[in-house]
Amino acid sequence: MALIRRYSFAPQLLRRWYWALALLLTLVVWGATALALRPVKDSKGTYASRPYGYATGLEDDALDLLFQLRAARRPDLRARGTSEPITLVEVDEDSIRASNVRLQKWPRDWYARLIDRANAGGASVIGLDVYLSESGGVTEYDKAADRQLIESIGNAGNVVLVEKLPAGGTPAIVPLPAFAEAASTVGFADLPQDSDRYVRTAMLITVHPRQDGTLDQRLSFASLLAQIHTGEGFTGENGAYKVGFENREIPLRIDQNMQIDFRGRSPAFRTVSAKDILCDEFRQTSAPDINCDDARKPPDDLFKDRIVIIGATNNDAPDLFTTPLYQPHAFPNQPLLRLFDRNLDATPRLTPGIEVHANVAATLLDGAYLHRPEYFWQIAFVLLPMLVVGLAIYSLRALLSLVVVLGVGVLVLVASSWAFDARALILPLASAELGTLLLLAPTSYLLRYAHERAVREEKEAERAAIMDIFARCVSPEVADTLWQQREDLVMGGERRTVSLVFTDIRGFTTLSEGTDSEEVVGWLNEYFSRMHKVICAYGGHINKYIGDGLMIVFGAPIARGDRLEARAAVACGLEMLAEVERINKDWEGTSRPQLAIGVGVHTGEATCGVVGAEGRLEYTIIGDTVNLAARLESTTKEKHVPILISDATAALLGVDYEIEPLGDVIVKGKTLSTQVLTVRRAAQKRRVSEAETVGV
Repeated sequence: MALIRRYSFAPQLLRRWYWALALLLTLVVWGATALALRPVKDSKGTYASRPYGYATGLEDDALDLLFQLRAARRPDLRARGTSEPITLVEVDEDSIRASNVRLQKWPRDWYARLIDRANAGGASVIGLDVYLSESGGVTEYDKAADRQLIESIGNAGNVVLVEKLPAGGTPAIVPLPAFAEAASTVGFADLPQDSDRYVRTAMLITVHPRQDGTLDQRLSFASLLAQIHTGEGFTGENGAYKVGFENREIPLRIDQNMQIDFRGRSPAFRTVSAKDILCDEFRQTSAPDINCDDARKPPDDLFKDRIVIIGATNNDAPDLFTTPLYQPHAFPNQPLLRLFDRNLDATPRLTPGIEVHANVAATLLDGAYLHRPEYFWQIAFVLLPMLVVGLAIYSLRALLSLVVVLGVGVLVLVASSWAFDARALILPLASAELGTLLLLAPTSYLLRYAHERAVREEKEAERAAIMDIFARCVSPEVADTLWQQREDLVMGGERRTVSLVFTDIRGFTTLSEGTDSEEVVGWLNEYFSRMHKVICAYGGHINKYIGDGLMIVFGAPIARGDRLEARAAVACGLEMLAEVERINKDWEGTSRPQLAIGVGVHTGEATCGVVGAEGRLEYTIIGDTVNLAARLESTTKEKHVPILISDATAALLGVDYEIEPLGDVIVKGKTLSTQVLTVRRAAQKRRVSEAETVGV
């Protein structure tokens, strides 16, 4: 219908903008997340601080979670470090206690004995993670110990020493020339740390121009160990940031560092305490009374064809680092990890420097380098869950959409974990999860709520517009039904069968003559109010007030069926007569008059619809049916009965009423006559009230 379409245009327009806003919001959140992932240079012009933009800290935390999940889910991967060709000789707490010498004072000849033992065991390369930038001491014993260490390094022929690069105004720390010349090579042991002081990456190679124009290329300690062990060389290109090993290009982050694939929580490799090797030495020197019964004899294959790294791991060691596996118990990781391994060790444990170098070497040897996809694919991965979540929120019911949102969050975690374990691929887990669950989902629900509220307000406005038309001419029940069936209504005018009831107060002029108008209005309003209640009870509505008369409609603008409407109209007319009797009884002894009304009922076709000007509309009934119903009411005086019905109405009543024919009447302007009848309830046959019969 035209009026409904006019009022529903706004919601349709709002729905079109709603989807546009939904898409725009999704793209805005995605764009913000993509910008947060974009690498950002720091004040030094490098990407060291934010290789993954402002999301670097979150992505680092997500990477830690992936390491922890892998350790909990894949015991086979958690234990792979012990099967790799790397052995750690630890100067641990047992060694310190057994020697009765603190780490800083350990004689150099003890390190020499450890090198000799590793060399005798067939080590392919030996790494000594001890700075030898100064002599061991000024005593003859200290000098002799230095000479013995130099000799052991030279005899092994495969020892790699460590140095420290200059940084932040701190000069480089390099081995004394005697040690450096005896060693196979020297590598830097610097380990880059992220903003949270965690070690997650390794710098493999540095290239700096010398004053003579040549390039000074240096390899890291772990890189040299892997190179000597395999016999393969490293290749590097300054500017292009490409590093190759064993004919494989190593994928570096934008900050030129390699992501370390940590094997597991410390200790993750085969280890041996220095005490187990040097127990006899301790007994002969500083601790002659030491008990070596608890010393473990190293297995014969502990060093054979393996990388051996010697260094401190005691609690006071100068290089203990936090790594991704440092705190697998931190909330909210702990409940998640406990799902896969209830016996997972949750004790925070720092990782010694020699073990970090071992992880770097193992990563190089393995060849399955951890890497992130190109920036385009990262933001594409972030967009996918956002599209799914956005579509679910905007198109599904609230509870179902919430299930989808949570399901997408789980799927993103599962996909990221699988890619990390099976493909060594680091997806932007944190950006995808936080962008989708913490940014897009809440804002989308807010937009959805605003949209639903706007639509609800639009419908309420539409309802108010329709109710404004009918409020004064239909019952609340009819008005509500009109709203519920608004899409099926034809407001411009339609032909339909209706039952009309006309009533009039007999002798109203005489009754009101000589009475104050305010008093007349008072008792007339009470009469109309009580009639209105009766009419509403039977499902009709007052279409017009005609002075002291009423025009009552059954069957328009909604209908319950011709027979039901006709029976309701007759029942309503009879009940109005009964209500008048009750009114007269209530008014006895007052100044108010005794009333009598006539009722005419006719059923037939009429044109029903809204007519009027733009600012004033009215729902009306037009046609011969109206004229005949009005004529029946006026004929009640001639027939001396309170109610008359037409033969068309009588044919629809059934056996619950007694009817009596009273002849024919001719409606003004028509030549054909109409049979009229009076009616009363059939008391003997009536089983339920007419109100119950018509379902009101």
